[in-house]
Amino acid sequence: MINAPAVPLLPRYFLRLFGPVFGLCLAIFTGVLLMNYFIRLFNMALMKGISLFWIAGCFGRLLPYFMSLAVPMAFLVAVLVTLGQLCEQGEVMALRASGFSFLGMTWPFLALAALLSGALFFINHKIAPEGFHSFRKQYSFAANQLSQVDVQPGTFMRLGTWNLYAQKAEPETGRLEGVYLVRQETKKSGIRVSAPAGLLILEKGKALTLVLEGGALQLPNPEPEKLTTGRFNRYRLRVPVAGKSEVEVLDIPEITSAGLKTRLRDPATTPEHRNEYAVELALRSAAALAPFIFFWIAAPLGMQVTRNSRGVGFVASLGILMAYYGLVALGIGMGRRHAALASLAPWAANVVGLSLGVVLTRRAVLK
Repeated sequence: MINAPAVPLLPRYFLRLFGPVFGLCLAIFTGVLLMNYFIRLFNMALMKGISLFWIAGCFGRLLPYFMSLAVPMAFLVAVLVTLGQLCEQGEVMALRASGFSFLGMTWPFLALAALLSGALFFINHKIAPEGFHSFRKQYSFAANQLSQVDVQPGTFMRLGTWNLYAQKAEPETGRLEGVYLVRQETKKSGIRVSAPAGLLILEKGKALTLVLEGGALQLPNPEPEKLTTGRFNRYRLRVPVAGKSEVEVLDIPEITSAGLKTRLRDPATTPEHRNEYAVELALRSAAALAPFIFFWIAAPLGMQVTRNSRGVGFVASLGILMAYYGLVALGIGMGRRHAALASLAPWAANVVGLSLGVVLTRRAVLK
């Protein structure tokens, strides 16, 4: 029998092996998930002249959103690799010979899985949606910033709700010739303004002002055969390029779970949206339990004594991840198509994973 003082050393030893692998896997998976956003943010920073600290702030807002994927994946790989290393070195066999049971050896990983699932539950339902919404506001705000005016002659340039066209343009001075403006995407769509000359002035980070001289104004008329026109000596148009974010309609990932429940209770919510909200609520809870589910699969598999167990464990983890998240995607699709399954289908991957874990764990315990 193992002396009592040796028992606390076991979880510390296991977790000391587990920690670096988990940290490395978490960094890799998070980096891969963030890569697409990194390219977009870096390009915007270069084009808009925005500080790199702004990119870091955006990553900080996005990080909780990707934790629901990165943390379970890193946990699964780290458990399989760590236990595989212990098997290769013969330590698992020695512990079994010393009287340690399956749960007696793996309970530190089970406790960690429960802690991670609890943290993810809170992150998925509140922190991640709030962070993603904050990111979208920051991104929209930055996208509206103009650090320079670059009007290309003979092409249209978007200025807020207007499209600007100029036959000639001097970027250094802002002077324009042969100017044509068209109003779009508002109740006043269809307004047309033309002028032989104009001046484009940028108040950096604040507004863009277009001053036209000696032109004509054409207003839309409900009667096609009639046309309303007018002449002007001077026309001044000011377009804000900073300030209030243009994000008005929230995407589902931006809405906290409390907000989703409020929308579900709203009689005005369409059946299609109702299904999407129900699926998202179920998915957030199911995804939070992924580390707990992965423990019951990874622990018994990792305890199998084979040659090159670490390599086999890594390959096995990739297969498990593909199968699990494939079932998650299938459940999302079924839930959105069938209202009766909206709250149940996202749990399919967890049910299958836990069932497999029970079989594998029983074998490991009886071995």
